[in-house]
Amino acid sequence: MGVLNTMRRTLFGLPTMSNDAKRATAWEDYGYPQALTFDNYYAMFTRNGIARAGVMRHVEKTWETNPWIVEGEEGDKPRTDWTPWEKQLARVIRDLRLWSRLSAADWRGRVGQYSALYLTFADNQNPDQPVVPGSRLLSAKPLFEAQLLPTTWHDDPKTPDFGMPSMYQLKQFNPEDANPANNTSFEIHPDRIHIIAEGAEDDSIYGVPALQAGFNSLLDIEKIRGSGGEGFWKAARGAWALEGEVEPHQLATMLGVEQDKVAEALNDTAADFASGMDKLLMLGGMKAQSLTFSVPRPMEFFEVAAQDFAASVSCPLPELIGQQISQRSSEENSRTWQQTIMSRRRQFMGPNIEGLIRHLMRLGTIPAMERFYVQWDDLTDATAGEKLENARKMSEINRNNAMSGLLPSFSENDMRETGGYDADEALDGGLNFGENDDDPPADPASQRASADADQQAA
Repeated sequence: MGVLNTMRRTLFGLPTMSNDAKRATAWEDYGYPQALTFDNYYAMFTRNGIARAGVMRHVEKTWETNPWIVEGEEGDKPRTDWTPWEKQLARVIRDLRLWSRLSAADWRGRVGQYSALYLTFADNQNPDQPVVPGSRLLSAKPLFEAQLLPTTWHDDPKTPDFGMPSMYQLKQFNPEDANPANNTSFEIHPDRIHIIAEGAEDDSIYGVPALQAGFNSLLDIEKIRGSGGEGFWKAARGAWALEGEVEPHQLATMLGVEQDKVAEALNDTAADFASGMDKLLMLGGMKAQSLTFSVPRPMEFFEVAAQDFAASVSCPLPELIGQQISQRSSEENSRTWQQTIMSRRRQFMGPNIEGLIRHLMRLGTIPAMERFYVQWDDLTDATAGEKLENARKMSEINRNNAMSGLLPSFSENDMRETGGYDADEALDGGLNFGENDDDPPADPASQRASADADQQAA
């Protein structure tokens, strides 16, 4: 991946170590790496709380509720009943815990450029062979980018798969064996792989790591946090300077080392003294003087880095770190955040799920269906309290109309539905469902409730 980053910089004519024309190696001076690899991202994700939040917040909110698959096209009249195809698909999703596996692969993909589901089928074939049509899907295992590497590619530009991997290699890691040479690996046919690559609008497997744009700011946060903690420790423990007129050979005798090892022995003694609060310092005729210093307040520098990282992952800082500032600010941040996640559901995760289902259809694992779509509940919908407040306002408008001699602006059913309740056919002279339409419009929440029930049962 480091090679890929360097190639991209060369392709667009960007400098590799700085955006500052006067200081071509500024990033090196700041301690920023020239090229980022999966190891950089994974280490940051596992050891930095803000980096972890930058990866996980989007996934946790996206999968706050489960989607469900609907036969038909978006915009069709909603139904309360399930079709036989929907029931069969829901059973497969439940038995494989597919939503849980997809959400696990989702956050793994945000750590690197892509992640994958390794699909295991009951076809008694080696993993490097195509799937036997009609084979039952047994499991779906989420993999990190570093666990699955392309080995060969489709190189015929006349085919739709041009530029896509024609074979992968899975690295089987043994966490109890520290020797990488003992890890096994084997090749996997693309039939058995489903890729998740957020940001890969060119349909390649290489997306954009969530931590890439804000990586430098995450390093700044680590420096501020680490130096602040070390600074407070040293301020509390105290730093010492030794002074005196002791001859080198006397120090060597006192420390029990050769004369040319005195400096090293003194450093070891000082390091041992600084490692605990209750250690003693052997002076040997020298004087120890305390060096005092004050630790600067790092908040201003931390906030700049944190805000830059929050911007890089399109997440409001209060949502990122779980901070409540004020009610109005929090509500506005939450509304924007919910819109961001709804966009992610529609533009990325929904199409990815559709791609997985169509892949399983091509393999004959599930029956083919020409028209279907992924449905999510709307995170931007008003809460129960907001719905009741809106219904109350509608009632007040009707009352003001009556006092002015005007007709009501809203019917009773309008207010019931705004308040989150079902319409009552006995009101307003009955509901009009349209000509030759015997079925009332249905709330898709019934399908959502069934999907969530299947997930809980799994």
